[in-house]
Amino acid sequence: KAEIGEILGVNDCKKCIIVGAGNMGRTLATHMDFHNRGFSLVGIFDSKESYVGQLVAGLPIRSAQNLDDFCRTEKPEVAIICVPKAAAKAVCEQLVLLGIKGFWNFSHYDFGAQNQDIVVENAHLSDSLMTLRYNIKD
Repeated sequence: KAEIGEILGVNDCKKCIIVGAGNMGRTLATHMDFHNRGFSLVGIFDSKESYVGQLVAGLPIRSAQNLDDFCRTEKPEVAIICVPKAAAKAVCEQLVLLGIKGFWNFSHYDFGAQNQDIVVENAHLSDSLMTLRYNIKD
């Protein structure tokens, strides 16, 4: 287990942030065991001012307006994108300029093709559900 963890890089935690503190962002922050998967969740951001200041997984939700300053100070390498598709392109372009190297993308916007220097893992829950249905034989 230790050797596999070393190969996967889970023993050296990378700082990550969540952008989008709606249902998906909150669920991931609360229930995902980031630390044992090689990540340290250091910030949660949203543009909805009514969310700002609320605690999720022990972290305050910060205003999206503070994203630049936070990233310059904390230097996260990974962003989990939980924003609507319409906002995803601008958010991801901003984060690439701030030094984000990897994205776990729940936005349904595929921005990896335009950015060859970053790693994007697109999470399409509907694809997973359709795969499950296909594999259930009548």
